[in-house]
Amino acid sequence: MSGPPRRLAEVYEPGRPGLPRGRSSLPAEVVRAEQRRRLLAACISAVAANGYAQTTVAQVVARARVSRKAFYDHFADLQDCFLSAMSDAQAAIVRELTELAPARPRSARAALRSGLGAYLALCAREPEYARCILVELPAAGPRALRGRDRGYRLVGDVLRAWREHAARRRPEWRAVPDEVYPAAVGAVAELILAHVLREDTARLPELLDPLTEILLRVLDAPLPPDPA
Repeated sequence: MSGPPRRLAEVYEPGRPGLPRGRSSLPAEVVRAEQRRRLLAACISAVAANGYAQTTVAQVVARARVSRKAFYDHFADLQDCFLSAMSDAQAAIVRELTELAPARPRSARAALRSGLGAYLALCAREPEYARCILVELPAAGPRALRGRDRGYRLVGDVLRAWREHAARRRPEWRAVPDEVYPAAVGAVAELILAHVLREDTARLPELLDPLTEILLRVLDAPLPPDPA
């Protein structure tokens, strides 16, 4: 069995063996979990490469090295597989952002930069995911857009928790409407989208300073620069 993928859309190398065919000594639940993992990763990879409208179930199962029957044991259709992949990927990203543990006490600005930097680095190393969530997801229909909205709100909740924590020492800060938080996530997404469309995601970490300032303004969180 292979370990967890190094990336969300890890593609299995040519010649790498698939799961054992027929009867296997592996427990059924292990086989099913590995099949699902392969299918989700392969779906992200296939959609990023071909576009959602041109992606087929046959392309996904070929990349995942599982049978077509296995695909339909897990998912109703391509849309079901793609949206499951996006949902799992979004959950992994939120988990990564919320589990950022500071090695030492940091200022509120430094904490925001750390979380934003982690997100930019993740998108830089996950260009397939970034393309799927920002470019291809709308092609999957209204259900997909509702899923993206949920993802924005999950990340928005991370920003809300950050601002509420920072505001405890700053009673002069005004409250902001709930809609500000997903709007802030959308603003970040739009700037990332420009790099995705240019196939220039490797340079996303260079956006850290300007995006930090944009978030501080959108969240109405006036913080002075940290001392050098």
